[in-house]
Amino acid sequence: MKMKLKKVLLRLTLILVCGISYSQVEINGYVKSSITNLRSISDIYIEQLGIEKPYLERTTMADSNGFFRIENLESNRLYKIKLSAYGYEDQVFEVKTDNGITETTLTLEAGCKYSKEQAVKDWKKGKPKLLLIGSVAPIVNSSADKRFEKKYGIKYLDFGCTPPIEECIKIYNEQIFELMDKKYGTEWRKKARSDVEYLK
Repeated sequence: MKMKLKKVLLRLTLILVCGISYSQVEINGYVKSSITNLRSISDIYIEQLGIEKPYLERTTMADSNGFFRIENLESNRLYKIKLSAYGYEDQVFEVKTDNGITETTLTLEAGCKYSKEQAVKDWKKGKPKLLLIGSVAPIVNSSADKRFEKKYGIKYLDFGCTPPIEECIKIYNEQIFELMDKKYGTEWRKKARSDVEYLK
């Protein structure tokens, strides 16, 4: 009888220990953009691939710092993780767990047509732009907008509902703002369209 009780207790102990170690195995870390080396401006979705769970149970989101956590994993197993963020192509990463918390940094790779360097080139060629994100149809310039473009030698470019990656718009516009400030002071900012992205 004592032997039977010992076996039952041993089995329960093993189940308990395995259960605890299983729940402590996780992958956590940060997601960043290759463009800025910071968190993407867009929402970032992290999905576990190859597991039999509904989409909502195998998907999480990175927080405002780009931090994410995937819990209740198996130790010493290779997991496939898909990252999705607006403007970026979906990207899949492989991360192998150890017996506890596996920390990692995942980078969303992308290139920019509108970059800091492109802003400088456009400025030197006399073809700078102020980038906007409109709705389904771009907003037509008013008479005041056209006078602004003529006075400052710049064009508004409204992408409508299909803009490039927000990081690209941000770094392009911020470089143009800097160049405009150097040439015209800051008065131009009060006269520019209020929907120019990242203009304060």
